[in-house]
Amino acid sequence: MSCIDPYSLDFNQKNSVLVVEGFLTDDVVKPDTIKIQYSNFENEAIRIVPIASVKASVLNVDTNEETKLIEQPKGGFLPPKTFRINTQHKYILKFSLPNGQNYESAPEKITPTPAIAKVYDIFNAQSVLSEDGKKFLSANEVYLDTQDPTEQKNYYLWRYTHFERLGFCITCTKSQYSVQTGACTIPLANFNRTAYYDYQCAGDCFSIFKSKQVNVLSDVASNGQLIKGKLIAKIPTYSPTGCLIQIQQISISPEMYLYFKILEAQTQSNGGLADTPPAGIVGNIKNITTPSEKIVGYFGVVSIQKNNYWIDRKDAKSPYELILGHEISEENATADTSRPPFAPCTASSTRTPIKPDGWQ
Repeated sequence: MSCIDPYSLDFNQKNSVLVVEGFLTDDVVKPDTIKIQYSNFENEAIRIVPIASVKASVLNVDTNEETKLIEQPKGGFLPPKTFRINTQHKYILKFSLPNGQNYESAPEKITPTPAIAKVYDIFNAQSVLSEDGKKFLSANEVYLDTQDPTEQKNYYLWRYTHFERLGFCITCTKSQYSVQTGACTIPLANFNRTAYYDYQCAGDCFSIFKSKQVNVLSDVASNGQLIKGKLIAKIPTYSPTGCLIQIQQISISPEMYLYFKILEAQTQSNGGLADTPPAGIVGNIKNITTPSEKIVGYFGVVSIQKNNYWIDRKDAKSPYELILGHEISEENATADTSRPPFAPCTASSTRTPIKPDGWQ
């Protein structure tokens, strides 16, 4: 391990904290978004505050070549499409804020990631404890096998994206959906069954669920052996039809492993570094202008192995979880069939109209 020493930073003592997270990867098709944003902890709640006009770049330490990153919405940055990582070189993230503060990360270098050998799932009728703690819910538990290399110590991080087909795109509470306004703008006082109506999607729509829990492993007990039956995800049973999980296996540096182990032990994460109250972990980012500032997060340079796995749910049994969080309630159809209308699938971080790679 290097001299990087991750430790806890109390959000209650400092309401606004700079958070940096993301990877520079060897995936040229879908590079990782590097996020630079403020996280405010107010009234027991986390509020994400994007930062405008940030200038960010990555520096190749070995060649001194600097590549500007392209700013994305909500404080995100991507490398240019022509950028390629040199696997033998180290890289530093550099950025400056409009207030004149300059930041940079410690150097990071890619560690080769072994391929995912096998992915499989097992249906478990009592897999996950419900939020109210009163019952166990069913899920398909997804596992993988991978062959650990013998020539070096290895540290792994796993994450995934889970897709479900969505049949209803908009829910209107005490109102009806208007095609003209594209919103729930038709007031309605009387309801036959519920105080809301759900509207079917006009075309394909897929819900997106990202892994929330930190999932890391050291090969200290399995160096050079087959890592078998590593639990990756517990996918709730939303329907009897299949769904897709896109798995990423990532080799990380010893310093990054230590960082994520502390994060795992302290919080077990709630969806990302910026969403983790009431404390965050100070990682490998430092303020060059004002060294006393503590920055939450970690910038890594990584190699990613992927696997698109289809869960057919052939063993799944009802009852099914409610993907919208409530029972579906539709408007009664009118005689002229003008209502209920269909609603569009609006792309967001949790929804897409584009069929994901690997969908069956």
